[in-house]
Amino acid sequence: MVGALIAGLISYIGVRAANGGSLARLHVQHENDRQEAALLRVHDAKQKEEDRKAAIRRQVYIDAVEEAHAFLATIGGLTVRPLDFSGVSDVEPLQKFLKANAKVWLVAESDAALLSRELTGQIAELYTKALASAHPSRVEFQKILDINARLVSAEAEEHRIDIKIAELKEAKAELSVQAAATESWKSAIEWISSLKASRQHVLNVMTPGRVAHTQRLFEDMQTVQRTLVRLVSSLRKEIHLSPNEDEFLIQLDEMEKRARKMFDRSVRVAEEA
Repeated sequence: MVGALIAGLISYIGVRAANGGSLARLHVQHENDRQEAALLRVHDAKQKEEDRKAAIRRQVYIDAVEEAHAFLATIGGLTVRPLDFSGVSDVEPLQKFLKANAKVWLVAESDAALLSRELTGQIAELYTKALASAHPSRVEFQKILDINARLVSAEAEEHRIDIKIAELKEAKAELSVQAAATESWKSAIEWISSLKASRQHVLNVMTPGRVAHTQRLFEDMQTVQRTLVRLVSSLRKEIHLSPNEDEFLIQLDEMEKRARKMFDRSVRVAEEA
């Protein structure tokens, strides 16, 4: 009987000890699970914030790069833009770029933000110089636009008289009436020829200035193009794409060489024509 009591006591003590150890291990496990869950929540919250920031950056960077290239295209076409920019002020293209690039400065990391500010200064300087350089050609081009407007009227008048002559012939009108209409048609043809000759003269006058302007533009745009490549490479790195800055700069040099050759060839063809 005593032996049974002792055995039972030992068994009870063993179970209590085992249960106590299990409870202690379970408590430790629960604490570990709680800490891991807390860390996971922090990680998830941080990842969501990073994902949100990355999405904002991607859109900002895409918009900025698009506006930069649109701006460079505007500069390239300055000599053949109306003086009033067809309702767009001279400063609007620059303002659109500055607005998009300011967002890059706001959300980019330090390296890209510094390049963004550097590009802002270079483009403002480039646009000021390009506007001044292109102004004489724009004045001449405005004359061409005015001539083109008069050509539209002259050709419409010639077409109207041509139809009138056909109607007079069909109606067997008096010869004097037909002759008067024919003289009017000849006058319209002479007017058209005169306007086209005037337009060609203006083109000839503005060509040397356009050539000189474009040659200066090639030089002035080099610094801007290289800063833009460096900026885009830095932005690509931020959104986890390969920056490839060296390769892009090499490609830019090759593109510039091809563009110069094409431009020189075009100038020679125009001079020989």
